[in-house]
Amino acid sequence: MAKDKATIPDKFRQLSQQQMNAIGLIMEGKSDRVVAESIGVTRQTVNEWRNRDVIFIAALNKERVELWTEARERLKSLTGQAVDVLGRQLENSDPKIALAAARHILQVNNLLGGMDAPKAGLTSPEAIIMERLRAEARKELAEENKNESRYSMLGLDPFPEITASEFNDKVEDLAKSRLNRALAEAGLLAESG
Repeated sequence: MAKDKATIPDKFRQLSQQQMNAIGLIMEGKSDRVVAESIGVTRQTVNEWRNRDVIFIAALNKERVELWTEARERLKSLTGQAVDVLGRQLENSDPKIALAAARHILQVNNLLGGMDAPKAGLTSPEAIIMERLRAEARKELAEENKNESRYSMLGLDPFPEITASEFNDKVEDLAKSRLNRALAEAGLLAESG
């Protein structure tokens, strides 16, 4: 992206109070219907924000990352106590309790499938837009390549099939060529001056 064109989401469009309230309710586990009723919009509006509004999606993903980070820190602070409890439970005369404690210890140490953080969504509107542009470009180029292959099979087109690496390069180039327009449409592109 050119240096004279910066993306500054906070300067162009911020979340409305309704959207910020919606994020809080979503983080509490409320359904789109309950969120919509609580903030006075339609369920479709909430669904649109969750699936199409890149600024809303990025803010929601940031909240999720922050919540997970805070929870992990709280869990870390309880580690010493938990290890003490597990140690006592390993010595329990009830084999079911001792086995449960052993299983927990093995899981925490990633020996039975650990507890990694869930895959976090993208947290910047620009990254979300670029991901979508890549998906669109991949679909468009795959269709073009499919059509070229049909013509090649008929001996009508001299272009050879492209490699996966070449295809990925074309996807990236096409997505990047559409980025400024998409950023402008989302209200994220600063005016060059």
